[in-house]
Amino acid sequence: MLFAGLSLAVLMLLRRDSPKMALRPRVLLCCGGVILALDFMCWHRSIELVGPGFSTLLANFQVFFTALFSWLILKQKISKMFILAVVMALCGLLFITGVDWQDLEDGYKLGIFLGLLAAIFYSGYILLVKASMDDSSVSSVPAMLTVAIPCTLLLAVITPLNGASFAIPDSNSLFALIGVGVVSTTIGWSLISSAIKHIQATVAGLILLLQPTLALVWDTLFFSRPTGGIEIFGILLILSAIYIGSYRK
Repeated sequence: MLFAGLSLAVLMLLRRDSPKMALRPRVLLCCGGVILALDFMCWHRSIELVGPGFSTLLANFQVFFTALFSWLILKQKISKMFILAVVMALCGLLFITGVDWQDLEDGYKLGIFLGLLAAIFYSGYILLVKASMDDSSVSSVPAMLTVAIPCTLLLAVITPLNGASFAIPDSNSLFALIGVGVVSTTIGWSLISSAIKHIQATVAGLILLLQPTLALVWDTLFFSRPTGGIEIFGILLILSAIYIGSYRK
């Protein structure tokens, strides 16, 4: 998150964006940063326990929590077509991640639990960003920088408490961290925050199911994750759900 914050600050200066915004959206974004830090802690631990592809799939169950919280808090209507899309997406995830719970090791079960907990935190983050971006005083890059600062500070406090180190072991790790900060976070967040300003939170959550789908692809290509016909069918089912859920006449 430190590299993300630095690259966001540089991008904001290059774009000459004003960091000024109203108090309410600033508070919402700071709260989003705290929740995002909790999401990262759960998600990264889950990655260690169950692998990047499965963990990302679990974390992106956020689509269901996002829809639930949007209905309960924002009073957004959920259409029958969207419910169908959610069911299809759930079935697709089951095809990909279907397991026998009784045969799993305790560490693997913990990884699944943390992945789902990350999904809850992530859905809260999406809703907070959505609420803040509805304010006309907010633009995407300053908003993401506002999120990154409390997120970085909280992770910086918690990291040594968990016995972890800030030391970067080698140049490959350094380049990987820079890549995550610049490409995945700065560019990715800027695009997501710009888009989420114009669509409903439930639709945004459903579109973001592309993340676990692609995570599974990268896990298969780069980490040799076994992928069979059933899992491929699950991916296609999720992509179909994304199209149905985001379709507008």
